[in-house]
Amino acid sequence: MRRRKLIGAALAAPWPRTGLTEVRNSTAHAGREIGKRFFGIHVHHLALHAGEQRAVTSWPDLPFAGLRLWDSGTLWSEVVPARGQWRFVRMDAYVNAATAMGADLLYTLGGTPRWASARPDEPGPYGPGCAAEPADLAHWEDYVRFVFRRYRGRIAAYEVWNEPNFSEIPRDRGAPGFYTGSLAVMLEMTRIARRALNELDPDARLCTPGFVNGPDRLEMILAGGGARWVQAIDYHLYARDADQLLDQIAELRAVMRRQGVSALPLWNTEFGNETWDRSEALPPGATVTTDTQAAAKLAQFMVINAAAAVDRCYYYAWDNERSGMFDRGGRPGPRHAAMARVQSWLDGAVVGPLRLAAGNTSCELRRAGRLQVVLWSDSGSAPGWRPPGGLRIARRESLFGEVSTSPPAREIKLSSEPVLIELIEVEGGA
Repeated sequence: MRRRKLIGAALAAPWPRTGLTEVRNSTAHAGREIGKRFFGIHVHHLALHAGEQRAVTSWPDLPFAGLRLWDSGTLWSEVVPARGQWRFVRMDAYVNAATAMGADLLYTLGGTPRWASARPDEPGPYGPGCAAEPADLAHWEDYVRFVFRRYRGRIAAYEVWNEPNFSEIPRDRGAPGFYTGSLAVMLEMTRIARRALNELDPDARLCTPGFVNGPDRLEMILAGGGARWVQAIDYHLYARDADQLLDQIAELRAVMRRQGVSALPLWNTEFGNETWDRSEALPPGATVTTDTQAAAKLAQFMVINAAAAVDRCYYYAWDNERSGMFDRGGRPGPRHAAMARVQSWLDGAVVGPLRLAAGNTSCELRRAGRLQVVLWSDSGSAPGWRPPGGLRIARRESLFGEVSTSPPAREIKLSSEPVLIELIEVEGGA
């Protein structure tokens, strides 16, 4: 089966630059405790189709409390390959595994079967016709109703399609993508899904599509009526660097304010970063990146999402070849170590806003009376970081497991790999 597009392509489109002053707006929602539901993941091969020749992926050994079903062999076209033919063996396996592990499921609806497609010969990322809207929305309604009924009480949330383009937007018209139809049809599919959920599984949450590359599509779906039908705002926060990520979050919050949905949770339903070496032809937006560099960026982005009060983050992906947690031999790599470390830092912590000073980035964490700070710098010329007056460094923990308690450092020279330090008061208040 053809896998998802390269992440680099999601970074290639221009993003409106709002400047680092937007750090305050991006992380103005800080001050909440991070719980286990913050941590989500994608797994491609937790189950296989009949006859598929490859290894099954074991359930992740890190404490992810959310699983998003995408690139999991659970598209509409895969569960209903022919009209009236329903195949749920693989999807059942995913749902059963997540239920057994106590993980919430987010299922992404969409991926039109060729038999139901309005343009059955149109090329698509998962086969001809898959990105087109259904020729008859009755087929869509049959699909969503069957799924909602079958998994009532077991799938906690549904996302209406993955990364749609809208034919009304000039830059989208004729461009390849996961959805190439109109805004009007997407709105009607959202309305149908909401009506069906109200009837069949009213406790399940309906989310916006997982948008990417610009907030205008999100604003269009909310302004067109979607704001009445959804209970979460989904976006794919891929970014080249921390600055772009902060700008994206600030712009999304602005859209949510304008459309009157600021109270809804903001979910980052895909993010990740790929490894590329110098011997490869790089796709648009990609740069040469080592596993260690990718792991450092993963940790930075997790902290930024937490500081920005993004409610959930689904990393893409556990077993992906370029952005996954393991090497080709199945051994845990730097991203696995970084994810484990940043989960231990954030889980149960009250997260403060980001602070930028002299090229260094810091984020306060408070838990059980302890003050900790996550620090990093992407500037090789930034000065060392010193604790505020009256405090000293009692403990330092690197991204890859080194722990130091003595001698206490007076200053820390930072790199792109985040570190956590614990601060205590200087004896005597000096």
